[in-house]
Amino acid sequence: MSSQKFRFVIIEKDSFVAHDMREGLKAAVPGCDTHHLTDLDGASGLVTTDAEAGSPRTVIVTKLSLAQLDSSGLTQLAQQMRAEIVVRLGEDPRAAVTERGWLSLASPFTWEDLAGLASDLGRRPTAA
Repeated sequence: MSSQKFRFVIIEKDSFVAHDMREGLKAAVPGCDTHHLTDLDGASGLVTTDAEAGSPRTVIVTKLSLAQLDSSGLTQLAQQMRAEIVVRLGEDPRAAVTERGWLSLASPFTWEDLAGLASDLGRRPTAA
């Protein structure tokens, strides 16, 4: 894992799943910030630009479908704020997620999956 700082914004209705994801991400990326939202309300306040030196990279993790991401405006917000999007698989195939330049996460996920995600994020350049 690189020395980059990360802020994970987890959009998940199930508090048990969100708690497990938060703990797994903290184990995989020590010192990361994690925030749980049950819906999109409040997402814009947590998705902030990483343009300032030393600011954490924002990574949105969600099981929303690609259509829901687009219609909600979260796709555009993430692009404007240079945030990464990670889609938990279920609604859309991995290829459709990858075509957008986004990462995917198995659903259900394991802590090993979260460690792999952290490794993939560490190798990626900052979103442009």
